[in-house]
Amino acid sequence: MLDPLAAFLALVLVGSVFLIAKSRSRARDRRRRFETPLSAEQRAILRTRVPLSRIVPETLRPRLEGLIQLFLAEKTFVGCKGVMVNDVMRTTVAGHACLLLLGGEGDEVYPELSTIYLYPSTYVRRDEWALEGGVVVREEGVPYDGESWDRSCVVLSLSAIKEGLADFDGFNVVIHEFAHQFDALDGESNGCPPMAWELRRRWAPLMRTAYERLVEDDRRGRETFLDPYGAENPAEFFAILTETFFEIPHDLALEHPELYELLQGAYGLDPRTWHPVPPDLPGLPGQVVRP
Repeated sequence: MLDPLAAFLALVLVGSVFLIAKSRSRARDRRRRFETPLSAEQRAILRTRVPLSRIVPETLRPRLEGLIQLFLAEKTFVGCKGVMVNDVMRTTVAGHACLLLLGGEGDEVYPELSTIYLYPSTYVRRDEWALEGGVVVREEGVPYDGESWDRSCVVLSLSAIKEGLADFDGFNVVIHEFAHQFDALDGESNGCPPMAWELRRRWAPLMRTAYERLVEDDRRGRETFLDPYGAENPAEFFAILTETFFEIPHDLALEHPELYELLQGAYGLDPRTWHPVPPDLPGLPGQVVRP
């Protein structure tokens, strides 16, 4: 008769071998998918629906396509209020989301994110919470174009996505909401994404000063370069900075050079090298002029 301890150890060994084999198989599958180019149809969607993808440097295009492939394979899209999710919607969201990961390493794509909910237009959310004594308070009529819930899901309005594609103006709802996801990669969306210690040491005082200045300017009704919505809290400040960083980097570098340098470090990218220099902003350091 087999000794119980030996039987248990044999079972543990078999289980461990199975888990290791499963993990290696998943890694091979993910690597194979990451190395698979997008189809001609997907590339056409990127060109028309993700304008930034048209100016991404050639050296980064294989990585962008690989990240998009993994995003599409690993995330679930859910249509709300009658939305029938299609490849155009999925590729549009994935293309924008993966831009934020281009400067990183490895092939992880928002590992805690599971679901993207798509609404046809601005949607109204109902909030409710319980007070002492069991009383439930409900608040209705709060309109949203997008939300990021911790690290588990993102909610987006298709009309807001379309509006953000019209021009590079620093407003892009997909980039905004995925900035929150990027911010939360270290566990919490608080305006300080994962980064090296040296960068973190500089990050806190510079970001705090700029955030408090925006809050004060907004309180006094002053016109600001940055979207005053960033005065809501540090997480929103980081998200609106990210929109500006990717869409109008030359302007951000001129107005807030120290913040631009911090974002370069956090994202591992310099989008100024993607964008032509605006005619009214000649000669800024680090800019690349394109015909």
